[in-house]
Order: sequence, then C-alpha cells, then structure tokens
Amino acid sequence: MKTKISPAFVGAFVIGAFALGIIALLSFGGMSFFSKPQRFLVYFDESIHGLDAGSPVKLRGVRVGRVATLNIRYDQQNNRSVVAVVCEFSRDVVTDNKGVVIDVASRSELQSMIDRGLRAQLGTLGLATGLLYVELDFKDPKEYPADPKLTDPRYVVVPWVRSVVSEFQASA
Repeated sequence: MKTKISPAFVGAFVIGAFALGIIALLSFGGMSFFSKPQRFLVYFDESIHGLDAGSPVKLRGVRVGRVATLNIRYDQQNNRSVVAVVCEFSRDVVTDNKGVVIDVASRSELQSMIDRGLRAQLGTLGLATGLLYVELDFKDPKEYPADPKLTDPRYVVVPWVRSVVSEFQASA
C-alpha cells in the first residue's frame, strides 16, 4: 500500500527549503542587499590585461571591494586613451586607529582619504595566471599628485600609480 503524503507537508517543506536558501545567500554569499557600496573611478594609463569585472580591490592586501566595470576613454584631441575602471568600496571594512568605522560610503570622506594620499595601483594575483587586481595604498601626495584634468561628475576619482610590472618594463 502506498502512503499518502499531505500537500500541507510538501508545501511546508518547500517553504522551509526556500527560507534556508535565502538565509544561506545572505549569510555566506557576501551579498549586500541593504547597503550600497561606494563607487569610485580610477583612470589607468597602462595595459590592464588580466583585470576583469569582479576582480578584487584590496587595501594593503585586505579585500575591501571589487571591480565593477571597465571602459576605454579616448581623447581625440591628444590621440590617447586611458582605461576607466569603476570600483566598489565595501562599507564597514576600514576603521581608524581607535576602531571606529570610517564611512567610505561618504563621498567627502573618500575624497579626504584621497587628499591624504590614497592611490590605486595594479597588482598581480599570480605570475603564472597573469590575473590582476586593484591595490589601494597611501602614498605621499606630493610625490604622486592627482591629475586635476581627470574628473568625473558621477564618481570620486582615485589617482593611479604606475604598477611595479609596468615600471620594470619601462626600465628594461
């Protein structure tokens, strides 16, 4: 004889499985449905072969965001192009020396960090793979000044520093 399964039991099972799936996505997936990350823009004047959307953005080796989009900006007047990389800076990952969270979602706070020397540079994830990431670090703003011509009305522009690999190739 077959046992009859209650439709209410099947419905409860499906709803429970769906709820567990949503909880798992929110807990382990790193998804942020309720907080919008701060986006910023970096203009790289070098090859970014190996950098893709989704590549990590790190601050002193700690992942603090991801690359959102990549575009080419072509300047017809000077016959030159730069790569515009839009990055996302996750909230609640940077604290001051007292442990208070720095609100990087604030455009003015991010601009203040840039004024104090926040710079972007391409880093290599692995020499064998050739994958790149965006490395953020604080450098001397007098030694690495921001280019006032590179602006964007939608995003804060983080100045770039030539990568170690690019410097090596230029010197060789």
